[in-house]
Amino acid sequence: MKVVIITAPMMKKLDEKHYPVDGNKSIEFDKPVRCPINGILAKTLQKDEKVNIIYISIKDNNRCENNKNAFIDELKNINKEIGAILNFDAIYIPFEPTKQTYNTLITELAEKIPENSEIFTDITYSFKPAILSLFCALRFVEEFKNAIIQYIVYGKVEFDDNNVPQNPMLYDITSLYYLFKLMGSMGATDAKTATETLKEFFAV
Repeated sequence: MKVVIITAPMMKKLDEKHYPVDGNKSIEFDKPVRCPINGILAKTLQKDEKVNIIYISIKDNNRCENNKNAFIDELKNINKEIGAILNFDAIYIPFEPTKQTYNTLITELAEKIPENSEIFTDITYSFKPAILSLFCALRFVEEFKNAIIQYIVYGKVEFDDNNVPQNPMLYDITSLYYLFKLMGSMGATDAKTATETLKEFFAV
């Protein structure tokens, strides 16, 4: 089963943007979207495919809720011509970066992701400690539920002096997750050997 994890933004307004892809052009979507990974889903969803979409949202935050609903409406509209079977879910966490926040995010994600899932993740938005916790959750489901981390994407936007968004770009940063995984499992006995392992990783 495909599982899509999306961090919901706290921004007041999100405009549609065309996100060119830096790298794998096969996942680039030629139409503007509010949620960057919705463009990838537009190109990868299949008819009658069962897909769970999980939104990570800040608890009791109206902007997060409004943006989550806008993302859902956008994906539903994209799916009209595809016909995948979409199931929408959410995890609500406090904004405070506390141990309980991390616990909620990691344990609920682990419970909601089925065995042998194919994971698509969009970390364009949300507050930074949630992203670190999300990486821990992905590592857990990969190790103990045989999940495959297919994509982790980040939509970059610059802003000019008038706060107008410029130069959107979508990056596949899945390799950053595998670097995180490598650092946690490195079996080298000394710094020199570990450094060589890192060099080999970046040479690929």
